[in-house]
Amino acid sequence: MASLTARLTRAVLRSQVQPTFTPGFGLERQRRRLNTLQQLMPMPFGVRRQITPCGGVPAWRLTPTSVQDAGHAQHAETSVMLYLHGGGYIVGSPTSHGEMVARIARQCGLDSWLIDYRLAPEHPAPAALEDALSAYRTLCTQGPVIIAGDSAGGGLSLALTAAIIRLQLPRPKALVLFSPWADLSCSGASICEREQREVMLKTDWLRFAAEHYAGDQDLDSPHVSPLHADFSGFPPTLIQVGSEEILYDDSVRLAQRMRHAGVDVTLSEYPHMWHVFQLHAAYMPEARKALNEMAAFTSKC
Repeated sequence: MASLTARLTRAVLRSQVQPTFTPGFGLERQRRRLNTLQQLMPMPFGVRRQITPCGGVPAWRLTPTSVQDAGHAQHAETSVMLYLHGGGYIVGSPTSHGEMVARIARQCGLDSWLIDYRLAPEHPAPAALEDALSAYRTLCTQGPVIIAGDSAGGGLSLALTAAIIRLQLPRPKALVLFSPWADLSCSGASICEREQREVMLKTDWLRFAAEHYAGDQDLDSPHVSPLHADFSGFPPTLIQVGSEEILYDDSVRLAQRMRHAGVDVTLSEYPHMWHVFQLHAAYMPEARKALNEMAAFTSKC
């Protein structure tokens, strides 16, 4: 059974947050609402924030301020993390995801860069990928890079890794994906089967976001839907997914295809959890457990 805080959070999300993610709510209102909701969570102690570009892309640099808080000092000296936020490629920002990524930085002991990549429909594909690639080109000159992302940011992490391999750039050390949106055609069975169980997303919003992001590109293109990418040469990958979420099948199919390509991939399912439940690590034990798993995974890579 889910914890009491998880059950309460589920109720709040269903009543207060899920109604925001509808095509009729208006994109600017969605963006402001998401930022406002997340700003209610104070930034964790032990992390220094610096607002500075990364490869010409606006970004937050989130750095653990002490060895005790970091927990993995030796690891932090040799690797950095590039984090790509979720939001269907149409909403989301460092403001909406900064609190969670700061916790990740502290937990993993990683100097972490949370970039503010361009959003659709103002900037459809491949704008987000171009920004992610520009940031990665800068970071990989400094040492090994771990790429992480949630939802659309998880899909963007996959598209970025495929581009890195294609361009013969230094490969990332590892991938960490929270509930990755890997199939923008929304063909997974869970899109219908688990829609009533999900407390964050709705099918009509996903299709709305996919159309805005893809622009004139095919939804099945590997650049847009990296479920169809070539995973040969991908680094060790951790995928976390909630059992109740609408995009459950994206994670399951992704793990299957990565294993078939020879990738060392771990699919970790969290019972009773919803889409990107890790956002609630400040107070929810299931989310803290997920970040602990991520820290253990990155420390071994």
